[in-house]
Amino acid sequence: MRKNKLRVGLNIPDIDRNSIEAPTKYLINLAYALKDRIELYVIHNRTVAHPLLKEIQGIITPKEPILQELELRKHHLDIVHFNSIPSLEHLLLFKILNCKKVATIHGDIYWLRELVAEMGVNYYHPTYLIQRLMEPISCNFLDAIISVSHNLKYRLIKHLKLPESKIKVIHEGVSSAYKPLHDLSYIREKYNLEKPFILHVSNFSPKKNPQVLLKAFSILIKEGLNLDLIIVGARWNNKFVRNLISDSNLFDNVKILGYVPEQDLISLYNSAELFFFPSLHETFGFPIVEAMSCGTPVITSNVYSIPEVAGDVAILCDPQNYFEFACAIKHVLKDDKLKKSMRVKGLKEAKRFSWEKCAQDTVELYKQLLA
Repeated sequence: MRKNKLRVGLNIPDIDRNSIEAPTKYLINLAYALKDRIELYVIHNRTVAHPLLKEIQGIITPKEPILQELELRKHHLDIVHFNSIPSLEHLLLFKILNCKKVATIHGDIYWLRELVAEMGVNYYHPTYLIQRLMEPISCNFLDAIISVSHNLKYRLIKHLKLPESKIKVIHEGVSSAYKPLHDLSYIREKYNLEKPFILHVSNFSPKKNPQVLLKAFSILIKEGLNLDLIIVGARWNNKFVRNLISDSNLFDNVKILGYVPEQDLISLYNSAELFFFPSLHETFGFPIVEAMSCGTPVITSNVYSIPEVAGDVAILCDPQNYFEFACAIKHVLKDDKLKKSMRVKGLKEAKRFSWEKCAQDTVELYKQLLA
């Protein structure tokens, strides 16, 4: 007899780790939006304390192939939803489950030879090689793939040799908590923010373009602008970044806050003069949407999926041209009318991205697979 509700398992193996990484953030937010629409389970690998597991039943499985599949089989799931392309050994064994398999793909950087070279990473690194060899084969065992942007979709078709019909674009969302706020005095006191500031939010990696971030800001300081650069996110307090700050003599103007609670992050977006995000590569770009949702003007790059997400709201620049970024920042800072226009347009544009819409489109895909 057919069950009344879809039974779906979201695979979040390390739910208590990397919770501020974009892919994990995506699946956790999607889970909250899906929980009242379908019979939902969180698949993970060990007993952990996480708020999501107070609202959604967990399925703890071994990590090892066969053992994981045999444990999942007991739950008679209709669909297992992965957050990346699973390893081939698991997919070969997933016939044991007799269920549909969906994967959301968030990245393709290991396919992009020129970009990897710009980042100073070896394109032939074993990890990248294995992914490029495995993924086209593994995708044959998936029933559907979710791409988080149209820009990424067409690269996946090329890289993975997939039919267009197998890939559905479903944009990620932004929490309704990201919105304009009025009382922001506490955030300035908490982090000792005395000057006007530009905000950057990301977890450190070469693709976040730290050299251009700091070179562009350095031009502003040398020209006499009285402001700070606030960096929020993990792993920025490293020797490489400290050397960049030292070389540009920016110790008095750059503050690295590390990870901050979400409510503080929302207040920082609201308090910033603008949001500066010179990324070399994004397949979506959570911080761009978060900033727009708070009414913060955005200056970012004109590459990959960023223009698709930013629309005509942000000022887009060549990610290698730090002088162009500096000019754009000065232009926004000095033009109150432009700043106000960007705030209004950003709030409107951000409404395109919601977890409710993401969940609705995801459920429709599930139903299509089982029809």
